[in-house]
Amino acid sequence: MRRLLVLVLAVPVLALAQAGPPSSIAGDWVFRMEGDPTPQRVALTADGDLIRGRVYGSPFEGTMTGAMLAFDVSGYAWSGTQDGDRLEGWIVSDGDSSRWSGDRFRAPASPRTFEVTPTTYHRLVGSDAEPALRLYAGDTVRTTTVDAAGWSTGGYREPGNRVTRGGNPLTGPFVVEGTLPGDVLAVTLHRVRLNRDWAYSGDAILSSVLDPQALADREVGGTLVQWVLDPDAGVARLAEPLPTLGAYETPLTPFLGSIAVAPGGGVTPSSRDSGPYGGNMELSAVREGATVYLPVGEEGAYLYLGDGHAAQGDGELTGDALETSLDVTFSVEVLRYRFYQVPRVETEDALVSVGIAGSLDRAVEQATSDLVRWLGEAYGLTDTETALVMGTALRYDIPDLVQPWISVSARIDKAALAGIGG
Repeated sequence: MRRLLVLVLAVPVLALAQAGPPSSIAGDWVFRMEGDPTPQRVALTADGDLIRGRVYGSPFEGTMTGAMLAFDVSGYAWSGTQDGDRLEGWIVSDGDSSRWSGDRFRAPASPRTFEVTPTTYHRLVGSDAEPALRLYAGDTVRTTTVDAAGWSTGGYREPGNRVTRGGNPLTGPFVVEGTLPGDVLAVTLHRVRLNRDWAYSGDAILSSVLDPQALADREVGGTLVQWVLDPDAGVARLAEPLPTLGAYETPLTPFLGSIAVAPGGGVTPSSRDSGPYGGNMELSAVREGATVYLPVGEEGAYLYLGDGHAAQGDGELTGDALETSLDVTFSVEVLRYRFYQVPRVETEDALVSVGIAGSLDRAVEQATSDLVRWLGEAYGLTDTETALVMGTALRYDIPDLVQPWISVSARIDKAALAGIGG
């Protein structure tokens, strides 16, 4: 049987549903219609017997008589009954009828903090998996991730330390109540820290980035290389230095290689893949202090994270970064009706749009187009103003060149935006 340890560290008084019918139908509801996989968020208001709301983008007025409600939307007659925080009824049009239901959305009165110790990991990103935790906007979670091969916090190749098989196993999913397709899940990473003193990497450059001659001349690789992590010095060193690399070290920059929500639409990609939902982006900006914005494709979002990296150069050129496990603390917020097309990341000093596609040029298009939209939304810039800013301040990074999905980030430093907009 699947087990998961969830510890509530702070439990304030919750504003949960009370027994019996509520005093008013007014409030936030989620409507579900028979035959339609996409639920609708509906804010109902009540003024005496008159109720108002909006569903499928269309406003409506109706009546509430006792526990019975009725309203028309674009030629469809809706009727139903309220029983506490539940609505049930029928939609009728031209003699055809179908069922509908509604559930009142009630968030806790104040944010909570949870500690989650995972015992099951996932290699598919979807909504079929049992949730590790159900939480609400404003809640905070403390958890851990294993590395891409399934090794946890113990010693290098220590017996029992490989707690799950490889294949980029992820922690989660975390269901965020009240999120619907068209929303954006904002995940703020308060803590992304190393929790062991070693990592491993590959030892050969990807064949897909070498020309035929360089590929022919390349030494055959395939051996994992162990690295020693030294957080006090802030560097990683080879555990067994090669003759000419005896003093080589690289700065530690821990980050999550993978962070994703369920794509929706019946799609359940591998944890190795990436796309508009996030995924295996290998983006070093997904680090402590960053906020990651992921377009929601499924009710509840279903957030996954993992693939910890101690350090990585652009492209993940050996097929592995410095793979390691991590301690992670994050909180979530929900941005309603944002309809982002690609993931975004905001750090202390930069705005980053991420394009993910099967080709480099298409990924560049996605990232650039989204950053154009972002600057227009956030700073009110015209196309000409955006062109002048991006033409002088834009920077491209290529986090991942491991096929089949290539990720490109379009980044602009906040220092370049100081004093403009608004």
